[in-house]
Amino acid sequence: MRKTKEEAQKTRQHLLNAALEVFWRKGVTQASLHEIAVEAGVTRGALYWHFKNKEDLFEALFEQKFHVFLNKINDENLEQASDVWQHLRQSLYDLFDLLQNDEQQRKFCSVMNLKCERTPNNQTITDLATRYHKSIRFQIMRAFELSQAQQKLPAHTNLQLASWYLESNLAGLILMWISDPERFDLTPTARCIIDTSMNTLEQGLLVQAA
Repeated sequence: MRKTKEEAQKTRQHLLNAALEVFWRKGVTQASLHEIAVEAGVTRGALYWHFKNKEDLFEALFEQKFHVFLNKINDENLEQASDVWQHLRQSLYDLFDLLQNDEQQRKFCSVMNLKCERTPNNQTITDLATRYHKSIRFQIMRAFELSQAQQKLPAHTNLQLASWYLESNLAGLILMWISDPERFDLTPTARCIIDTSMNTLEQGLLVQAA
């Protein structure tokens, strides 16, 4: 029984890897379950045993690829951190290191930003992407609140504006890099952008909205 469960888990992971490859090559809208099954070298029946549809596959990919970063900044880890601001900084460092060095994470990021088309037929998947992005934004905002309570951010800081500022800097960097990975070395560039952004916020230099 144990071997059967292990084999089923290996097949499931193989299907997820195949789905990511097909999504990356063709885009989410154009990818079909048949193509994913062929890529994985399994029957359609085997695919349906693990996943009921393309949306189910995509959600499993989300859960797998996003959990690495989300786990670092979940409520438990944030509340246990003696210095939440530094914990957030290191978590962001680790995220960009992962994007630089892990081919699957890089491909998933590319799918998310360049190949997840917003069309009526793709609404379920784009809604799923929005939900996961919101969960990350929520946890970053929580990190900002705790950092302010620890006096790592000035009391007058507009936390919503501060989170938009950090998000726009990092999201822009990711989009620039995945569009042209040869343009710059991501890890050192990301650390520079992260440090500059967070130091700006820490020093209270963000201009407040009118």
